[in-house]
Amino acid sequence: MHLVKFASFNSGLGPAAILCALVLGLTPCPGWAADEKPPEALPESDPWRSDTEAAPYWKSERIMPDLQSRAERHREFMQAGIPLDYRSRKSPYAAATKVIQDGGRLYRSHCAACHGSNGLGDGTAGKDLRPSPALLAYMIGRPRSVDEYLLWTISEGGAGFGTAMPAFKDTLTEPQIWQIVVFMRAGFPPVDAGGSN
Repeated sequence: MHLVKFASFNSGLGPAAILCALVLGLTPCPGWAADEKPPEALPESDPWRSDTEAAPYWKSERIMPDLQSRAERHREFMQAGIPLDYRSRKSPYAAATKVIQDGGRLYRSHCAACHGSNGLGDGTAGKDLRPSPALLAYMIGRPRSVDEYLLWTISEGGAGFGTAMPAFKDTLTEPQIWQIVVFMRAGFPPVDAGGSN
């Protein structure tokens, strides 16, 4: 096996692009000759070096305030975990049509005004909120969006994290919150007008 010649960051290809090329089976650059030494990367262009300053957007004090507020709950989740009341909680519902439709009606009544009918954060009531409503259609597929995280977020709201997300634990029952989660996981499908919750 020979070493693969990696392009420097100055040429526009970083390690992620090279890794993708290798994974996708694209032809790598020819190997280095036995007596050829690869050029040294410039310190400021090598993010893997410990003495290199992190990119500006990785530093919390340099992130826009809207994004800081959005990231606070995720940071809490990663560093301290879910509060005990929500830990290891799982949805009791499968993705059955009735549950999805019931969850969709609840979502439309309680969430769509801010988060938008398709979870894109474009609801009329959310247009002037800072930070803007979460992009649920994107977030629902992220690794952090486990059941307990979603139950905690919807139940407790965002007041503790500087967002306008209301707490729904006194407005919706836990089964209703789970129905909304099932609806979101189903991809925000169209909802029948009928039915009640």
